[in-house]
Amino acid sequence: MIPNSICLMPAAAAQLLRTRWTLLTLYAVLLSFNSVAGAQQFNADNQWVAPHGVGTVAATTGEEYSTLVLVAAFVPEWEFNAGMTHYFSSSDGLTESHNTGTLYVKHRFFENEQANGGLAIMAGTGIDPGHLEAGEVTDTFESWWANLVYTIPFNDGQITWDLLPGFLLNLDQNDTDNKAWGMTYSSRIAIYDVIPQSAIVAEVFGTTGEAHSDPQYRFGVRWESPKLIIAATFSEAINHSGGAGFEIGFVYLTEPRFCFGGCRR
Repeated sequence: MIPNSICLMPAAAAQLLRTRWTLLTLYAVLLSFNSVAGAQQFNADNQWVAPHGVGTVAATTGEEYSTLVLVAAFVPEWEFNAGMTHYFSSSDGLTESHNTGTLYVKHRFFENEQANGGLAIMAGTGIDPGHLEAGEVTDTFESWWANLVYTIPFNDGQITWDLLPGFLLNLDQNDTDNKAWGMTYSSRIAIYDVIPQSAIVAEVFGTTGEAHSDPQYRFGVRWESPKLIIAATFSEAINHSGGAGFEIGFVYLTEPRFCFGGCRR
């Protein structure tokens, strides 16, 4: 028999569960329709850019927030990204439930012959949750950022190391109309061939300066196929002040069909 205390779930908790299941249902529908999308819950990225015309859909949900990102490679060596993040209300009361968006572009300058290393740049508006302090709210067009993406392969690509130095500017820090600058950093290592068709991934990231965020770590496993990527991760601040906790994410890549002027077959 289920205790009454469990059956009579508080309204706030019930609403939280409904919100999460609604987001997960939306993600499943998008994936089933072979739509556009793309990225994963790791804070860092690598130099790879989707082939011309490919669309990707990336969906992540976890203990603190859920995200959905749509990506299209309209132009060779470029990706155009649009996303939304829904933050859940935190139990400590620091963060209230709210939504925020992101828009950014990614351009690859070069890639090595083995296609496992190179250099790219990313820039846009809206901030990654990993570079926010608990309880802080930044809106799209109030936060701007840019970073380099440098991927270095080792041992014939079985190990890849990603370095992402960058900066961000908050135009309305903590709703005070004050500007705040920050230097962002991310470093990620992916190890392949330990688990079949998968990568073991670990990263550290954070922000120094006025727009400060505590250093965090994240680790997890990423299963990869040509069309679908699934990742499960855990993240926490190094000083145990908070973090995203457990997250699961999906990335789906379409056939080339999003080209200006039509895609060449």
